Amino acid sequence: MAEHILEIKNLHTSFRTDAGVVQAVRGISFYVEKGESLGIVGESGCGKSVSMLSIMRLLEDNASLEADVLNFDGQDLLKISGKGMRDIQGNRIGMIFQDPMTSLNPLFTVEEQICSPLMRHQNLKRKEAREKALRLLDAVGIPSPERRLKQYPHELSGGMRQRVMIAIAMCCRPGLLIADEPTTALDVTIQAQILELMAHMKNEFQTSVILITHDLGVISSMCTRVIVMYGGLIMEEGAIEDIFYRTGHPYTAGLLASIPQKSREKLVPIYGTPPDLLNPPAGCPFAARCPHAMKLCAKCQPQFFDLGGGHRSACWLHHPSVKAQKGEVKLG
Repeated sequence: MAEHILEIKNLHTSFRTDAGVVQAVRGISFYVEKGESLGIVGESGCGKSVSMLSIMRLLEDNASLEADVLNFDGQDLLKISGKGMRDIQGNRIGMIFQDPMTSLNPLFTVEEQICSPLMRHQNLKRKEAREKALRLLDAVGIPSPERRLKQYPHELSGGMRQRVMIAIAMCCRPGLLIADEPTTALDVTIQAQILELMAHMKNEFQTSVILITHDLGVISSMCTRVIVMYGGLIMEEGAIEDIFYRTGHPYTAGLLASIPQKSREKLVPIYGTPPDLLNPPAGCPFAARCPHAMKLCAKCQPQFFDLGGGHRSACWLHHPSVKAQKGEVKLG
C-alpha cells in the first residue's frame, strides 16, 4: 500500500469580510502519495489556491481554518507552532507561487533569495550557499548563473523569474512541492520548458507534487491523479484516464467540452456563473448550471459515490435509485 505524505480530512477555510463570511473551502478531503503528481483543477475562485495556502498556513489574519486531519509526513500541522511551520515552509514543503514578479522580493538579488533558505534550513555558510545557488540556477536552465545571481527580479524575463522560483522552491529538496499555476502568463514555448523542468526536478529529487491549474492540458501531461474542485468543494477525483475518458461529474464534462479539439472548432462554454460563497447553496454548487440537474440537486449536497479504482464523484446521478429511474446518463 502506497504511503501518504499528505492527508487532509474535512478542511474548512473561511474569510471574514465587511460583506460577511466567505466560505472559500467547505470541507474537502484528499491525500497525496509519496512520489506522485496530483493535479487540482477548476475555475478561478473554486478554492484551489486557498486549500494549498491553508496547508502551508500562509493565510491572512482574517482567515479561519478548521480540519479533522491535516497531516504532513506524520506531523499534525494543526498542532505545530508558528516557528515549527516556518521550519517546514520552504524546507520540507516548497511552493511555486502563481506570479513570480509579486512573489519574489524586488529589493533583494536572486542570490539573497536563494541563499537565505539554504542558510536558514540547511545551516550552510554564505560561500557554500552561493555555490549551491549557482548549481541550482544551472540545473533550472538559466544561462550565465554568476551574472544572474547579482540581478534583481525586474531584470529577468518572466520565464527566468519562474525558473528562479522553482530553484528557490527546490533548493532544500522538499518532500512536497506545491505549484500554483506555474505557467500562467508565459508563452507556449516557455510553458513547455517550465513543465519539463518541473518533471525533471521531481524525478531527480523524488518529490511529491501538487499542481494547481485551470488547464486540463497541463494536468494531462504532468499528473497521474486529478481532483476537480468547484464552489469550495471537490466534485470528482480519479486517475487521469477516469477523468478524461470515464467522466463522472457534469462539471468535469463541461470543463472537457470547453477544450478545443480541432482548430476553428466552436468552444462549448459552461453557461452561468459560479455560486456566491458568501451564501453558498444548500445543495450541489453546480446545480444552477448543470444540464442534468434535478430538484434534489438544489436541495441536498450530494455524497461521494464510488465509481471504482479510486474514482469518485459527488453527483446524485450515481445514486442507485436515480440510475434505476433514469438509466445511465452520458455526461461527455
